[in-house]
Amino acid sequence: MKMSFNSFTKSLTMILLFSLLTLLFQAVIPATPASAAACANPVSYFGEMKASGNKINGSKTNRPMMVKGASFFWSNWSGPFWNTTTVNRMVDEFQVEIVRAAYGVDPSGNPYNTADESKVRDVVNAAIAKGIYVIIDWHSHDAHNNVNAAKSFFSRMAQEYGSYDNVIFEIYNEPTQVSWGTIKSYAEQVIPAIRQHSDNLIVVGTPFWSQSVDQAANDPITSSGNIAYTLHFYAGSHFQSLRDKANYAMSKGIPLFVTEMGFVNADGDGGINYDSTNQWLDWMNQNNLSWANWAINDKTEGASIFNTNGSLTAGGNYLKSILAGHAPYAEWRQNAACGGSSANTLYDFEGSTQGWTGSNISDGPWSVNEWSSKGSNSLKADIIMSANSQHYLLLSQSRNLSGKTTLSATVKHASWDSAGDGLHAKIYAKTGSGWAWYAGKAVKINSFGDTTLSFNLTSIPNLDDVREIGVQFLASENSSGKSAVYVDNVTLQ
Repeated sequence: MKMSFNSFTKSLTMILLFSLLTLLFQAVIPATPASAAACANPVSYFGEMKASGNKINGSKTNRPMMVKGASFFWSNWSGPFWNTTTVNRMVDEFQVEIVRAAYGVDPSGNPYNTADESKVRDVVNAAIAKGIYVIIDWHSHDAHNNVNAAKSFFSRMAQEYGSYDNVIFEIYNEPTQVSWGTIKSYAEQVIPAIRQHSDNLIVVGTPFWSQSVDQAANDPITSSGNIAYTLHFYAGSHFQSLRDKANYAMSKGIPLFVTEMGFVNADGDGGINYDSTNQWLDWMNQNNLSWANWAINDKTEGASIFNTNGSLTAGGNYLKSILAGHAPYAEWRQNAACGGSSANTLYDFEGSTQGWTGSNISDGPWSVNEWSSKGSNSLKADIIMSANSQHYLLLSQSRNLSGKTTLSATVKHASWDSAGDGLHAKIYAKTGSGWAWYAGKAVKINSFGDTTLSFNLTSIPNLDDVREIGVQFLASENSSGKSAVYVDNVTLQ
């Protein structure tokens, strides 16, 4: 059927009108800012990890980078956790920037269960989707017993995932009583299987449960580039002597990666050693060492972050608090397009003290639901007042607050006290190697409503080395008897 001239004219007019409207619509709707895309997640901000001297740089930032997160437990013994749901929870609730997929390998150098390879893929795919880093870990103490199995596995992984900036290859978890010469020989056979497909960062285990990094530093791998070396520690068992080894290794020019660390003893059990953990965290921050905490699991031992009912253990709450303290000043979040200029809640005390302690308190501190300014819980401690007595709720943990302007907290005191002329409070910070004290203005607080304390940080020196933050409560000259103080909603802007 032939089209009439009038029909053709109408059709042409409609096409031209549609094209004009499309152009106008595109002009009105702005493009996504480049800065927003650049800081949407740690991987899009930093890019691929690149070994450079004794540091690991971001390929996009070209300067030392650091990310913090958690390691899955052995795949063969913790299968129910190896899924997208867990990865999403770790990112959304814990704010991890990296996870480690510990693919369980037996003493003969073979996987305990080859079907677990699909679990590795599930975790890797989920991490890529969330924009975080993921370590593909050949989780073995005897990998050198079967070089071919490792070569085959990493060849497949590198072919599938080697083009993603998110992915790091850890080719030997924890050699035990194995010489560095044997480990190096194993690594020099496995590395080429990866390099056929990928130039991504490779992390090589070191002798004696990945602690003797000094031996690797004396004879590093030179056959391939973009290599880092594994350092593992458990704060309940490892102290300054291990840091001395690591300092020596870095002084020799090799980069380290803490692919596994714990707050408890080296056997994965026991209570949290807070003092030692804080020393390790401080040292890793100073040296830009990325780390993954052991372990995403519900086994009944101190290292597990989950209970069998899915709630958080003491270790889980502690990890969450550490990462919550890090998140607001993580480099990739600093751009305003990432919300870096908005207030971030550091500590909400929902379900735990989140690592906070007290000084000159008679009992506590606890996470309680007696009062809160936000959510359902706050931090509480009992105090015994006397004339002009001073009491503290605090967290000693190194952090970098560069570029931040205001530290705030909400406080109150109990109604069952003899506060006399009143109880005052101020928020404070200690900075630098000398732990210099700086504080906001003392404000009179009450028992019938909350009071917000604020502290202007703009003129405080050494904000890149804050050692402690807290709230000081000051009794009046005529105060006496037992009372309780509360802190909630500690925020940073």
